[in-house]
Amino acid sequence: MSFIFKNKQSILSLSVALGITLLSGCGGSSGSSDTTITPPTNNNGGNEPTWVQDQFQPSSDFVAQCESPRSGSSPITNIAYPDKEGSELLEKHWQRAFNHETYLWYKEVVDKDPKDYGLEEYFAQLKTTALTDSGTPKDQFHWMQPTTEVEEQTQLGVTYGYGISFDYQSSSAPRSWQVKNVTPDTQAFTSGVSRGSKLLEVDGIDFVNTTSQSDLDALNSAMFSRNEGESHTFKFIDINNEEYEVILQTAAISGVPLQLAKTLDTPQGKVGYLLLNSFNNATVEKDLFEQFNQFSNEQITDLVVDLRYNGGGFLAISSQLAYMVAGRDTTQNKVYETIVYNDKIANQAIPFVDTTIDLRRLIGGDSIIQENQPLPTLDLPRVYVLTTGSSCSASESFINSLIGVGVEVIQIGETTCGKPYGFVSQDNCGSTYFTVQFKGENHLGFGDYADGLVPAKLPEAGKQYQVQGCPIQEDYLDALGDEQEILLSSALYYLANNSCPEMLPKSTLAQPNTLMNMPTPTSMQINLGNGSETGSTLNTRTPLQDAIINDVYFDKFHHIYSKQGER
Repeated sequence: MSFIFKNKQSILSLSVALGITLLSGCGGSSGSSDTTITPPTNNNGGNEPTWVQDQFQPSSDFVAQCESPRSGSSPITNIAYPDKEGSELLEKHWQRAFNHETYLWYKEVVDKDPKDYGLEEYFAQLKTTALTDSGTPKDQFHWMQPTTEVEEQTQLGVTYGYGISFDYQSSSAPRSWQVKNVTPDTQAFTSGVSRGSKLLEVDGIDFVNTTSQSDLDALNSAMFSRNEGESHTFKFIDINNEEYEVILQTAAISGVPLQLAKTLDTPQGKVGYLLLNSFNNATVEKDLFEQFNQFSNEQITDLVVDLRYNGGGFLAISSQLAYMVAGRDTTQNKVYETIVYNDKIANQAIPFVDTTIDLRRLIGGDSIIQENQPLPTLDLPRVYVLTTGSSCSASESFINSLIGVGVEVIQIGETTCGKPYGFVSQDNCGSTYFTVQFKGENHLGFGDYADGLVPAKLPEAGKQYQVQGCPIQEDYLDALGDEQEILLSSALYYLANNSCPEMLPKSTLAQPNTLMNMPTPTSMQINLGNGSETGSTLNTRTPLQDAIINDVYFDKFHHIYSKQGER
């Protein structure tokens, strides 16, 4: 999630985060019981701080004191770097203080001496070790990333690579990486890399079976290169068992957040379909505004929102989308999301955003849409949402918040990633830090879905994380947006029959999907390569880590327009 404010009124921007009014003034005070600690005398006579367990100075005492200070301004935001000469130890003391001030579960962090760790190591352990009910770590969202990469992605919508999104089914030999999606207008797209294809070779190296460290180093270098123009040869096998080879160059990939939008004519009426891959690129505000005007003019009667690969983004855009689905009467005087912080920071109510805000301009870019225009609405009592484990953060807020105001959400697909948390990401010395700072709750006060929102044919009483819908695992046999694609076809089936389809098991990968009264297949279970498998493992990033990267907020952008005070 992510936020922003204007004219003393709050609002948000979520990748998963929101605009926080303070944080600049939360250096251990703002309702905290902490007392400012005078630093002990440094025995070596220098300016380096000395650690005393459970005694904390304000993070402002250590901010921007860098081992390798930057000079000049960011080439993307044109904001001058505040860095000055410092040390790695000062950077670690800043991490410690900032985490203690803002971390949602700061009372569960064991305070350890920064001198015993490297920079990344120290930050990695500044988190709770508690587990969820399912036994997974409660905090899976603790992350740091070079600020240049964050700015490129959030300001320009740019990442580096080939524009291919893989399902990392196994990253240890025998490896299995299958193409989930290909970004339009990329070299991979124009070269014919197809959804469902599996990777066989890279530069002649056996991708599936090699265990040679030199091969693994070469594979990692090729798959995750940031050197623009670097060429590599990829061999795939498609869903028809035909092999093909392409030569691709590493490039700066401009994401296409609204990849596909169309209206489907069905016996039940006109159905709108959106493939929305991110709330993180502020330019999508204009795309959604125009598309919902078109849906309104076409008088669609139902809507399918495909969030299967949407890892989050600006909460303002997520809120706008929810408002355009539900309409004024359903959302008036209701909260989109309440942001619950630790006991040092007051909670914050986030409204349904009902006008354009020109978010791209507010976060430092060019204006792309006139602000303060009323948003078009569909006033739908029901919406179908397609999800996988890559649906995170602001995507989950969209579902949970609509449920909170009485819209019937039918969830088709897989359990979401489970990220009801957000943060105000913070740059220091060239690294951007993400540490959980709040939990989001809907209008009814529910936000406990750390193990994901689960589609269920018959949700159990009291289990609000279960959402009415159909648990169906994605396959890659049909194009996204095709009416025969397994998740979209299941949504259309539910729309027509008010029940979930049953699936005919597939004996081979190439067989088409067939809806039958037979058990749902379990042969497509996704297994992410996470280093726990045996054998030599390639580098990968999980959907949760992608959600962290998508959830970005720069606290220098504090102002988003909201009519919250008028409701």
